[in-house]
Amino acid sequence: MSYSAKNALKWSGLVLSLALLGGCANTGNQDLAKMVDQAKQQAASAQTTANDANAKAEAAMQAANDAKTAADNAAGLAKSAQFTADSNSKKIDRMFKKSMYK
Repeated sequence: MSYSAKNALKWSGLVLSLALLGGCANTGNQDLAKMVDQAKQQAASAQTTANDANAKAEAAMQAANDAKTAADNAAGLAKSAQFTADSNSKKIDRMFKKSMYK
């Protein structure tokens, strides 16, 4: 084989190798693009789930705050009722003692 034929064979082999690598690279890029798209979808799904969880947590916190407010109001009413009951009990005791001395 002559030098130019060998040189042409080498160059054609190199070009063919690069073409195959380019084709593999494109396939790899497509696979990579699919994986990136899947990762984006999973991230979006995770973000949606996190947003839903956050909304539910905020609703639960509001419900807890409402329950605390109701409990505080009930405690205030209970203290007021206890004070009234104690006051009435003292009045009744004084009236009973008064009636016993007569």
